[in-house]
Amino acid sequence: MNRCAAPLLVALSLLAACSNDEPPVNNAAAPPLEQMSEDPGDWTALNGMIGRRPSESGLIDSSPISVDLNARLGSSAKAFRDAMMTAGPLTRQGNLLVSKGPNAWLVLDPEGHAFRAGLIRNGRLEEWQTAGTDVPRPR
Repeated sequence: MNRCAAPLLVALSLLAACSNDEPPVNNAAAPPLEQMSEDPGDWTALNGMIGRRPSESGLIDSSPISVDLNARLGSSAKAFRDAMMTAGPLTRQGNLLVSKGPNAWLVLDPEGHAFRAGLIRNGRLEEWQTAGTDVPRPR
């Protein structure tokens, strides 16, 4: 077999393996941490969380924003989630929803399906936001 045919056969066998309905193998590659969910979900559900703390409402760990938040924060997601458990209630500030704690904060733009998050860790501020957006810091 010539050198050009071998890569082609490997590619074809991989495509054939992907065309069946079997579940992926356990060691399948996960999407990159920067990848956001394809469907932003129904962020109108966040309105029902206004006036409730993230620890009570599930804002950080089970709301329509949690997948995108975890994807954007990557390895810092757990530290951020832990810090937000002491944050105050979600409040409306114009078109934005905001929750602030002593060491973390979250600003949501439900109309734009965007957010900005901040975490103070080891005396330094770390920030993340939805790619291509300019959600302001909390007031």
